[in-house]
Amino acid sequence: MLELLSRVSPARLPWRSCMSLAIQPTQRRRLATEAAGNGADHENAGFTEWRTVYSLPSIRIVAAFSKLKVYQAAVTAAGTPIVFALGSAGQLSTDALAIYAAVGVTGLITLTLASYAASNLVGFVYVNEQQDLLKLAYVDFWGRRQEALVDTDDVLPSWEQGSPSRLRFVSPICLRSDPKRRYKLLNRFGHVSDPQLFEGLFGD
Repeated sequence: MLELLSRVSPARLPWRSCMSLAIQPTQRRRLATEAAGNGADHENAGFTEWRTVYSLPSIRIVAAFSKLKVYQAAVTAAGTPIVFALGSAGQLSTDALAIYAAVGVTGLITLTLASYAASNLVGFVYVNEQQDLLKLAYVDFWGRRQEALVDTDDVLPSWEQGSPSRLRFVSPICLRSDPKRRYKLLNRFGHVSDPQLFEGLFGD
């Protein structure tokens, strides 16, 4: 019996193949973790504690106002056939359709221009514990909240900008890496929780 067991090669035992299959996923996960740890600091932003530096209380009103153009366009598009049908049936005057379309289109253009003006308006500015990374929470053209991670060294202060803003209550946030990408700050209506850090990042 012992002689028969000694003839069996350990490589033929089934538990070795099972153990190798169990170890391979663990090794792959370990390699993936090491590769992820060598990435940029932005990938670890989800595990960082953020502190609020700037906040704009009226940012929700601005976001809601930017969303109105969608409802304005829907009401104008849906109501035009109804007004046309009522005008054809004699229920409304012949000028009702022109008035309704003019009011709808004018309101849509006004809301669209206002959304362009409020686009990239920053509502919150957060800083991490090391104070080397910023999180900008801003409103896009459609009134949705967006977030951008920016290195503090990438922010261009106001004294380094070529042409200062003529509107004193609006301060642009410019980036060294992408000069075409800009954000907007409302200094007069916003609340700064850390004035010294805020002035060091964005200037006066």
